[in-house]
Amino acid sequence: MTITRRQLLMVASTASPLAPAASQGSFPSKPVRILTITPPGAASDTLARLVGERVSKTLGRPIVVENRPGANGVVAARAVAKAPADGHTLLLGGASTHAAPLYLLKDVGYDPVKDFTPVTQLTINPLVLVVPTELPVRSAQEFVQYARERPGRLSYGTGNSGGLVAAQLLKKLGGLDVVGVNYAGTAQATTDLVAGRLDFMLTDPVVVKSFVHAGRLRALGITTQHRLAIFPNTEPLTAALPGFDYASWIGVFGPAGVAPEVTQRLHHAFHAAVADPDVQQLLADIGMVPADTSNDRFQAFVREQITAWARLSRDAGLTPL
Repeated sequence: MTITRRQLLMVASTASPLAPAASQGSFPSKPVRILTITPPGAASDTLARLVGERVSKTLGRPIVVENRPGANGVVAARAVAKAPADGHTLLLGGASTHAAPLYLLKDVGYDPVKDFTPVTQLTINPLVLVVPTELPVRSAQEFVQYARERPGRLSYGTGNSGGLVAAQLLKKLGGLDVVGVNYAGTAQATTDLVAGRLDFMLTDPVVVKSFVHAGRLRALGITTQHRLAIFPNTEPLTAALPGFDYASWIGVFGPAGVAPEVTQRLHHAFHAAVADPDVQQLLADIGMVPADTSNDRFQAFVREQITAWARLSRDAGLTPL
């Protein structure tokens, strides 16, 4: 069932009825909006709503989640960059809003460092290497050897920029000659993978979780050092390919110029929300890892991601559109 913005506002207006209202002139003085870059029902949208409930209780004001999909997150990021710098409008963003667009678009419409106030990083999101169970490989080491022995014969699907650069990293470190097929989204690529029309993918764990558990796909490796609860027996890819390390991530941003005391209050509210057992369980279920960073460290992390994406996009042959 589609939830309209009107319904969200009605729900938000009734949130935390027992929470104390903020005094006039203090923050927050009205509901806080979180703009997400995905449609309702996506993993990050679900995370935003669960975290938002906890943040609402801490701040004593409703949290309204608004879905602003479009241009891989740039639409939502542009809106937040232009919002008043009072802390009442936030962005649930990531690499697709604060690193990748610099190398995918000629006109991003904002500066990912200068136009935003970093609040906190929420998660680290490893990808997983998966193959159809019919492919005769049971480990990342076997897969690399199998692909090397069949140059130009294996194909993979990509449905977003993260999967694209992760696949390019796999090709580079493994010395693989494989054929990439671009899709409008990961769901379409996964359908072809399950049907045997592709040989492998590097994608978000939650996208392929049900197929792996049903025995239709096999998980061979995680793109970071973090093991995942949903694939407990799957090793990091670095065991087969030393130096392999890639992850997407989710963080909270406000417009540039949000007052330090407001930023800190938001940081502590989101930090407490991610520590909640229900949120921790959700992250485990969808293959994400909670992150714990200060505002300054998060800002430095964003700068590091921009630098890393310069190399990744160059290696992947991405050109701005």
